[in-house]
Amino acid sequence: MKIKLALLTLFLLLSLSNWRFYSQSKTIDPPTPPPNPLSDYHHLPLPKIKSTLPPILSSPNYILLDSATNTILLSKNPHQIIFPASITKLATAVTALNVYPLEELVTIKQIYQVGKTINLLPGQKFTVQSLVSALLVYSANDAAYSLAVHHPEGLDNFIDQMNLLSKKYNLTNTNFTNVDGVHHSNHYSTVYDLAQLGRISIKNSFVTQVVKNKNITVTDIDNTIQHQLQSTNELLNIVPEVEGLKSGWTPEAGGCFIGLFTINGHQIISVVAQSQDRFADTQKLISWSKQNIYWTDYQP
Repeated sequence: MKIKLALLTLFLLLSLSNWRFYSQSKTIDPPTPPPNPLSDYHHLPLPKIKSTLPPILSSPNYILLDSATNTILLSKNPHQIIFPASITKLATAVTALNVYPLEELVTIKQIYQVGKTINLLPGQKFTVQSLVSALLVYSANDAAYSLAVHHPEGLDNFIDQMNLLSKKYNLTNTNFTNVDGVHHSNHYSTVYDLAQLGRISIKNSFVTQVVKNKNITVTDIDNTIQHQLQSTNELLNIVPEVEGLKSGWTPEAGGCFIGLFTINGHQIISVVAQSQDRFADTQKLISWSKQNIYWTDYQP
């Protein structure tokens, strides 16, 4: 009898244990699935073109690019080698901003009097921010040169960094031999590559803010030297859509200009090269864009 009672007690204990396990297991929440990185992805609006009939320009090399999608909207000889002149300084600016902090101090080492300058003198001290502003807005060659020779490994290494930037972003038809765009037979690019350079540069918010300015004041760190500078971009404050970007000219390159403008909330990059009137040609591209480009939502 005692044996039977013991067996019965053991049976009840085992049953109770199994019941508790079963009841607890039923309340366990299922594991949370990992977040899906594509669940919040939204396709960018796609640019569409009403007419491919291009405007008549003096420039034999030009391109229009939708910045968000990197779509070529219109082009002529986009991969033909051209000389970029002072558009080069856009690569100089991006390289400087990659290498130095904005507030780093630069002591001017020597006078540089090639091309357009603001007469920087040895011993003067400016921030990187001030010098980049001067080269982007006023196209100051001595600002570009001073930023380059400030590099710990010297001017040549800074130019190497500019060419590494080109390689990183697959600007396969671009080569830089200097920082200011002074003519050199081995210093070249294409309007396609320059449009890509523009697209790279506007990812930096400092660049996009500076190039909007028609006039700026650049001072040394003691605020004893002031340079009142006017933009070389003649379309600023004239064509409301224009927000930048960089002009250039040499006798060999002719007139060139990389423009940044916004239509219906969409940023477009334009480049003209070897132009007889770079700003008039850009205005024609803007007018063509306003009449012929629209954007649609992605349809799978």
